[in-house]
Amino acid sequence: MKGRTDSARRTGPSRRPKKTKTPSRPRILVIEDDTYAREALTLLLDYYGYDVVAASNGTDGLALVTDAGPDLVVTDWRMPGLSGHALCVALRKRRDTMPIVVVTSADEVFSSDQPVNARLRKPIDPPLLNRVIIDELRSHGQP
Repeated sequence: MKGRTDSARRTGPSRRPKKTKTPSRPRILVIEDDTYAREALTLLLDYYGYDVVAASNGTDGLALVTDAGPDLVVTDWRMPGLSGHALCVALRKRRDTMPIVVVTSADEVFSSDQPVNARLRKPIDPPLLNRVIIDELRSHGQP
């Protein structure tokens, strides 16, 4: 076929290959319903040297906890479908010691009775987010 390479014919529809965890890079799961915010967080965390997987909602994020084996979750609080609180409770049931960092503008997450490790307000300060992630990973035995 004209204009198509062999590799284009072999791969078929555009699908992302399943990422295998890189031992030297902690894996971060980003759960964010806003496409632009999710892409920005993914690029930012990749820039800081993390292996990043992303989900657009809490249900998909929960599936990735099992499939991708993240070391830490960065999530929004207000998303359609599964609420931030329900998501964090479900995350705790699956992996009770995995750090959860919430990045949101929602005020209710900032009460101390929420099942999260750290809370940051949007718009985020990238170096602060990185510092929080480093601190949480270290406190949970990650290098």
